[in-house]
Amino acid sequence: MRLKDKVAIVTGGASGIGFAISSKFASEGAKVTIIDIAGDRAEEAAKRIREIGGEAIGFQGDVTSRDKMQEIVSELLRRYGKIDILVNNVGIYRGKPFWEEPLEFWEILFKVNVLGVVIPSQVVVPHMMERRSGVVINISSKAAIVGEPGHAAYSASKGAVLALTRAMAVELAPYNIRVNAICPGPTETPLLYAVTDENERRRMASRCILGRLAKPEDIAGAAIYLASDEASYVTGQAIVVDGGMTITAVERF
Repeated sequence: MRLKDKVAIVTGGASGIGFAISSKFASEGAKVTIIDIAGDRAEEAAKRIREIGGEAIGFQGDVTSRDKMQEIVSELLRRYGKIDILVNNVGIYRGKPFWEEPLEFWEILFKVNVLGVVIPSQVVVPHMMERRSGVVINISSKAAIVGEPGHAAYSASKGAVLALTRAMAVELAPYNIRVNAICPGPTETPLLYAVTDENERRRMASRCILGRLAKPEDIAGAAIYLASDEASYVTGQAIVVDGGMTITAVERF
């Protein structure tokens, strides 16, 4: 029960990595709030957690809407009186050769992947500052670490998340708020299956020195560590959870 009585928000927590984190947090004693763009999915995910004995609620919410995030946070503060942990997990993917990526790709990827971290954080962090305690975990990507063809805009947006993580960590350290990032490699989520075929997933797995793609629970394990007191001296860092993909030579495409 490493997160006993902690109040946690997980954006994009209804499926994939977000649901794995939400479930793991609840199993460790946290009161979990799942925010998803689809409210029915958020509540269904929360219901699944409650059915196995965890405490969770779901909200519909667009993380790029400050008004909506403020509405949800105000309700949580009314209900629980505090927010201990924020996991900024929402993210989307678009990919084409760099010279073909339209401006719309850059605009939507930076709006969701970067402002989707900035806006929830700006709404939650002042309450953490008042309490002089808190943890923020931003989900980036191994694409922020290595250069790969086919998704420059996505890589740039996730690289911005790493830079933002470091800047937040420096500014919030005096308030005893820790800010870290997780950089997953290819993970078996609905998003991955939507943008790859079986042959591509097999090729990805072959590039991993552990011989398989990540499972959402692999990422959740890193999130539990960063959220817990075990990581009380860790801030401004990026934990790469990719089965060793980024330490080997990148395959030429």
